[in-house]
Amino acid sequence: MSSMSTPDTVTPAREKGASHTALRLLTGTASVLSRIGGALSVLLIVVVLALTTAGVFTRYVLGQPLEGVDEACGFMVVAMVMAGAAEALRTGHHIRIDLIMGLVGPRGRRWLDAWANLAVLVFAVLLARTGWETAMFSYDFDAFSPGQLELPLWIPQATLPVGAALLGIVAFAKLLAALAGDGTDEQSGGH
Repeated sequence: MSSMSTPDTVTPAREKGASHTALRLLTGTASVLSRIGGALSVLLIVVVLALTTAGVFTRYVLGQPLEGVDEACGFMVVAMVMAGAAEALRTGHHIRIDLIMGLVGPRGRRWLDAWANLAVLVFAVLLARTGWETAMFSYDFDAFSPGQLELPLWIPQATLPVGAALLGIVAFAKLLAALAGDGTDEQSGGH
């Protein structure tokens, strides 16, 4: 009998290495995408702040209100939240009740994390589907916002499915990491 390994004895190690590599790739991709969404969210915060400041200045100092500022800021706040939700989930800056987490051990926390990420994933899928249908309905019927901007409604509505898809990618990566027992969770607190 040869001392060389048969393919059957090598396969599990290769599969584990391949699945670990795939998980790292998914987690890395989710991390990059959520960081881009987080940066976009920060940019939108700055834009909303600038628009609000300009609107207040022109209204109360110059006596001439800027048209459409309130409507534009409202649309941008929704986009800001949707763009930043995935980054908040990835970094652990979301709202979570830690009462039960403190009562269970590491294995229990892993399963509770998996359950929580599954719930977020289901929510993200439902939100993406509903947001997509809503945006497509507005696009098909050529609907415009009722305010002063008269913006095609599908544009601000498109932030819902895009942000939900991003949230779903991060939740899926975190779910798989929790199920794999991977200790590479990027949570840094805040919950």
